[in-house]
Amino acid sequence: MTSTTAPAPAPVIFTSEQTQKWELGVSLLLNFWQPLRDAVSCSWGGPDSEDKRDWLCGVIADLWTEDPEADDETVEERLIQVMEDEFDVNLEDDSAYEVGKQVLALRNEIIENNYATVDALQQRFLARPCNASAPRIQEVNQDADSGDEADFDEEMGDTPASAPSQPRERQERVVDDDGFELVQKPRRR
Repeated sequence: MTSTTAPAPAPVIFTSEQTQKWELGVSLLLNFWQPLRDAVSCSWGGPDSEDKRDWLCGVIADLWTEDPEADDETVEERLIQVMEDEFDVNLEDDSAYEVGKQVLALRNEIIENNYATVDALQQRFLARPCNASAPRIQEVNQDADSGDEADFDEEMGDTPASAPSQPRERQERVVDDDGFELVQKPRRR
């Protein structure tokens, strides 16, 4: 009984130009991937988040060296694993799979010496604003008495106006015999 197995596909060996375009293309694709951009700009991977992003680009670019049969799902699995391990990000969308498909399509184009996608990505990267900032996270402080009610009324727009607000009276502090302040229930308005 002999078993026949299909020979493994021969690994594709890139020329130096193809290698440069491949590494650039992978780097650009991952730099445009929003979850990774957010993780790096917010330093979710710690102070060396940028280094981790660059390392991930190299890992994806070298994936076919380890596994010549790697596909878009292999890329997706590696992206999800690194995002969880290095950035503590649990991806709940299909963006890693979409990036995997883009990486595989890019690889196939480069094998055919088609660099149009890489060149377009590079132009897009160079055209982006240089002052791209971290995602805006707005912190809400509910304890501040800085006129937040007026801001809220302006945001509500067409809602009917209520009676003018009166300043709140502060409750007097109640101190027990031992000198401790007793917690009081808030009064109804």
